[in-house]
Amino acid sequence: MTAWIIEDEPPALRRLTKLLAEVRPDLHIAFTTDSIASCVSALQERPHPSVIFSDIHLADGLSFSIWERAACDCPIIFTTAYDQYGIRAFRVNSIDYLLKPVEAPDLARALDKLERIATPPPPPDWASIANLIQRGQPAYRERFLAQRGSEWVPVRVSELRQIYADEGLTFALSHTGQRVLLDSPLDQIEEELAPKDWFRINRGQIIHIDAVRKVQPYFNHRLVLELQPTGGTENLVSRQRVKRFKDWLGK
Repeated sequence: MTAWIIEDEPPALRRLTKLLAEVRPDLHIAFTTDSIASCVSALQERPHPSVIFSDIHLADGLSFSIWERAACDCPIIFTTAYDQYGIRAFRVNSIDYLLKPVEAPDLARALDKLERIATPPPPPDWASIANLIQRGQPAYRERFLAQRGSEWVPVRVSELRQIYADEGLTFALSHTGQRVLLDSPLDQIEEELAPKDWFRINRGQIIHIDAVRKVQPYFNHRLVLELQPTGGTENLVSRQRVKRFKDWLGK
């Protein structure tokens, strides 16, 4: 880290130099000046430092005129005996405003602040972020235990296209048209399915979006669906669900 000091009082310059050596031994003072003109020239000709320590009252005017005459994007820590310039100081690149006599703890605090500002934040841990997002999402069912003949077998939800109730039992149709018996009621199953993929079109039937082939108007403001596989029900969207069904299908 390099620093410039703008100070027209030799005792103050010596004190600040000594304090900096104590609180930041690795800091290199690359340039000192006691005038506005020489600082403007330095800003125009030299590489800019990591930080500038600047008094405000100099022999040839207020140091604020430096930043009006020369471009400077490095941070400034003002060191002054006057407290009335605080607001004006923070209109330039000031990160702190220390009143003389400057004390070591205040100087160390200002440099700590500088390091926090200058240190870029670590890159986002995208894997952890994705994991947190995933944890925040509801866990939808991936499999059912289904009865096929005399056996109970696991069936993946992704293979199913319809789930419906018939005479008190719950059945599911796979994408190949195979029917299996499920051991859960329709209301419970509806809560366990991803709403972007599944929609309950009436009290007794839930369908997968990939099953829909055609939609036609039907009596009493309902809709009738052509599904694949067809299944053993009427495939009617109840009047109360028509608007939500259209919104779901169009997403």
